[in-house]
Amino acid sequence: MNISMRQKPSGIWIVDYDGEDGKRKRISTGTRDKAQASKLAREIVLGKIAPPAAHPSQTQTRAKEGGPTLTDLWDTMLKDEWSPSRTKSQRTLMSNIKILTPLIGGKLVKDVGDQDLVDLKAALEAKGYAPATVKRKLDMVGRSLTAAVRRRIIDERPHMPVVVVKNEKDRIVSPEEEALIFDAIDARAQREPMRQWKRFRALVRWLIDGGFRLSEPLQAKPDWIVEVKGKPVLALPPEACKSGKARPVPLTKAIMDTVPYLKATMTDDRLFPMTPATAWYMWDTIREDIRLSGKGNIDDVNLHTFRHTCLTRLIQGGMAIHWVSKWAGHANTIITEQRYLRTNAGDLLDAFETQLSD
Repeated sequence: MNISMRQKPSGIWIVDYDGEDGKRKRISTGTRDKAQASKLAREIVLGKIAPPAAHPSQTQTRAKEGGPTLTDLWDTMLKDEWSPSRTKSQRTLMSNIKILTPLIGGKLVKDVGDQDLVDLKAALEAKGYAPATVKRKLDMVGRSLTAAVRRRIIDERPHMPVVVVKNEKDRIVSPEEEALIFDAIDARAQREPMRQWKRFRALVRWLIDGGFRLSEPLQAKPDWIVEVKGKPVLALPPEACKSGKARPVPLTKAIMDTVPYLKATMTDDRLFPMTPATAWYMWDTIREDIRLSGKGNIDDVNLHTFRHTCLTRLIQGGMAIHWVSKWAGHANTIITEQRYLRTNAGDLLDAFETQLSD
């Protein structure tokens, strides 16, 4: 039986194993002691004892006395300084609150300390979020704690942990790295045929060829694939897009080659019935496999890097910046230019020589 153990940021050991139905299962041992966790894991997997009862979440045990929790504070701020009339990024706010609530939302504002914020940073990193994403979520917590000082809920704001954000927008995947990634996924699929590696392979292909944000293909349904002028397109509805505006994304032959398998293995109404956490967990596994193989190191590549890779390739291939911006779903071309339009010495020399020849 394939059993693996890992430790959560809280220190609790969890176990992944193949169930009798062939599906991958996960349980918590409820202990921080590795030796005890190993013993419990084997007994739980063999059915000798029941898994420990889950502890109620922070939001379920919210204190009714002693002041507001962070969730209470966020609810209040959504009605005034974070209201739609004063803050445009409502979708981002709601997404951040949804992610942060189970991690720290039930904590009393007055009890939030430096270590709680360090633990929150570690928990977000453990979920696979890129440094820039972790920073944005911590910034939101920081803004709400600053508001708590203004509202006289607390006297001073705790120190926010530092998040180092490299300029990962410059990072794209080379063709050689792309081949290495798919080879590593194929190797995993051979070793673990009962897991979702073939579906994950298809997801990576969609991200590289389509320039999607991860959340977009994970919501995709078969009837979103339509034909426009005889070519396949994924018609993303407004609710699936970060901008809240519908947009079509052309689908390559390589993407379309994955569709029959995806349709045949659907377990709900989506082509990719998996969670973002599962996708990030599988990606971390592939990065580790490549590093341990000695064939390369792509630890600085995350799932969003594939979007940068696709859009950069479109620009390098000669697509007008206006159309790349439409493809990406950016609000305007300025965003696209700042993130993806690069000028190098070769480009300048080519332009100079063209000018001389005119």
